[in-house]
Amino acid sequence: MQKFDEAAYRDLAEALRERVAVYAPEWTGGNDSDPGVSLIELFAFLAESLLYRATLIPERGRASAIRLAQSALMLAGPATAVTPGTLERLRYFAGQLLSPDDLTLEQDYFRARLRRLNRELLGSGVVGGLDISVKRVGAGEQVAIAPGFAIDPRGEEIEVPDGATAALPQSGSILYVILTHCERPTHPQSTIGGTQFGRIEESFEVRIEATASGNGVALARLRFAKGGWRVDAAFKPPKLPR
Repeated sequence: MQKFDEAAYRDLAEALRERVAVYAPEWTGGNDSDPGVSLIELFAFLAESLLYRATLIPERGRASAIRLAQSALMLAGPATAVTPGTLERLRYFAGQLLSPDDLTLEQDYFRARLRRLNRELLGSGVVGGLDISVKRVGAGEQVAIAPGFAIDPRGEEIEVPDGATAALPQSGSILYVILTHCERPTHPQSTIGGTQFGRIEESFEVRIEATASGNGVALARLRFAKGGWRVDAAFKPPKLPR
């Protein structure tokens, strides 16, 4: 396609005048000094330039650009949504702008793989330590947990590095000592919008409950007899190979 000559340029400008008349019939300016005519001629010139540049792209390059655009639309469309139960990780490329959500996704990916490995390969239960005893403290009693390591049903790793204790009620029938994984934000930092926490501490929580349920690891069963709590020797917590 050759560059438009003066006659083609005038034809394009006339076509624009007719199109404007459809949307603005009250405009009747027809002389060359009218601002509307000047704008029409400017748009005609720009359109002619764009058409000329479009013809400079080889057909092979045009086809490649169409394929790339279609691929980009497919990647951005709903068909690329992650299937429930699958893992998603970042794909890095030069010039990529990473947001806090992207970095969180990076952490979540590796944490999810570790939890899956723990669940499928090891299961849940006590890996080592975490022996339970009951001791009297003043007028009450508390359960004492020795240092140790466990994996809960979700695959989360739970470490009790220095042991722990939990108070017991003064009466009852049967109680379970449940060890659960927990997290809490730490290292508060001042930001423009207020305060944000810079880190997350992975820790544990000891719960005393009437039933052994949920995502925790049941370490022991306690029975109340003769005015105090005793560890039930008949209950065996789940054990994992070391």
